[in-house]
Amino acid sequence: MIRAVIIDDERNSRDIISLMLGKYCPQIEAVGTAANCREGIEQIRNHKPQLVFLDLEMPDGTGFDVLAGAYDASFEAIFVTAFEKRFLHTIRLSEVELILKPIDKESLLQAVGTVIKRIENKNPHPRYEVLLANFNKSAGEVRQMVIPCSQGKEVTLSVDEVSYFEGFSEKTVFYLEDGRVLNSPRSFRYYTELFTNMRFYQINNHQMVQVSHLQKVDPDDTKIVLRNKVVLEVTDRRRKELLVIWKSR
Repeated sequence: MIRAVIIDDERNSRDIISLMLGKYCPQIEAVGTAANCREGIEQIRNHKPQLVFLDLEMPDGTGFDVLAGAYDASFEAIFVTAFEKRFLHTIRLSEVELILKPIDKESLLQAVGTVIKRIENKNPHPRYEVLLANFNKSAGEVRQMVIPCSQGKEVTLSVDEVSYFEGFSEKTVFYLEDGRVLNSPRSFRYYTELFTNMRFYQINNHQMVQVSHLQKVDPDDTKIVLRNKVVLEVTDRRRKELLVIWKSR
């Protein structure tokens, strides 16, 4: 049986999660609940759970504050929130599980299934260190990210290492400046939404480049050159806008 603690400032949300766990996830037992960050840290220390359901925003802080105060690599976390956008990059870059309110059965089962595999594999990954490090960075600082790869493997790297990535039908391929290539089962759309506001630019229907890695953008040519000498094709429609962005970098 997997022990879980539920931390949410809304009693209704705590009750709903408990009821849904009892109905759909019999392998998980809710051993404690808390209504704020302080109580949540106490519950984690007292019960030593393997899984924590964390509300993102509470009266006395955030779910990140709970992690910072209690995390010791001994439990997995699932964030639960009604608002995703504010912390979107911080959470998704670290590959920590997130469920949006109102919670539905499919979202719960998917998130729980993912963390149960991590718990069973007993293979800790520094995703929570990445999460907290990114949360504490200012807007202009380079962030870390976790890329899920094949057979459950995950790679942690700096976002600045990514030259460009491209999408295929069932995967996204990352090309790093040092020549490494990483295959992620995440969709291209998933990553374009994640990186749009991080100085990346989509140059065509299936490729996105990091603007700081551009070496040459010709206003009269559809070819662009990255600083690692890779040559890519940009569409006519996107070339002028890319040129403006590149010059203002």
